[in-house]
Amino acid sequence: MEDTRIWPVGQRRWVPAAPMPVARVPAALVPVALLPLALVLVTCLASVAGAQMNRSRPAQPGAQAVPGLTLEEAVKQLESPDADKRLEAVKALGSSKDSKAVDHLIKALGDSDLRVQAKAVQILGDMRATEATPVLVERLMMRTTDSGMKQLIISSLGKIGDSRAVQPLIQLLQRDLDAETRGTVIFALGELGAPEALEVLEHIEATDDDPMVRRVANQARAKIEARSVAR
Repeated sequence: MEDTRIWPVGQRRWVPAAPMPVARVPAALVPVALLPLALVLVTCLASVAGAQMNRSRPAQPGAQAVPGLTLEEAVKQLESPDADKRLEAVKALGSSKDSKAVDHLIKALGDSDLRVQAKAVQILGDMRATEATPVLVERLMMRTTDSGMKQLIISSLGKIGDSRAVQPLIQLLQRDLDAETRGTVIFALGELGAPEALEVLEHIEATDDDPMVRRVANQARAKIEARSVAR
């Protein structure tokens, strides 16, 4: 409707601007078009919120980083009745890079706390500590050792690369293992480069019910064969 009001002289009449044409985006394309921007926005907001929460949260005494321990201090702390202190000691022994720490880490495999045991297993593997092979194999073959710990031990044996672990690993494959544990054993045999495992791996590759296990067996066999050719 036209505006018929009388406006004072010298005062301009306000005329609403014509609406700008808006391009119509198909509804199905809107989520896709806006998704990258939305992800960026959410990530930024989450980072800002996290930073604000961290600044506003009072510091907890136990959350502060503990200064590094000397080898002697770590060894002494392994006798602490506090499992957290013993775990801290194991980590310190791993960080020391001292060959003298291996014996103490092997001792920590018998700790009453599973966290301490697991960290010791991991560090011994990272250190390629062949001295730990007999003890790790013994723990691996115990039927009371749970599946998660077995997988950690198997992985460490693969890292250590000691040929003494080959036959126990092959024997372990004869047991009724879940697919994930079987796959971990097979991968470790590939890391060990053991030609004596080829027959077993070929059999698993041809007959195992799990496609993931068959694929890992194929890769392990190829790795062993390639290493044999390179020698």
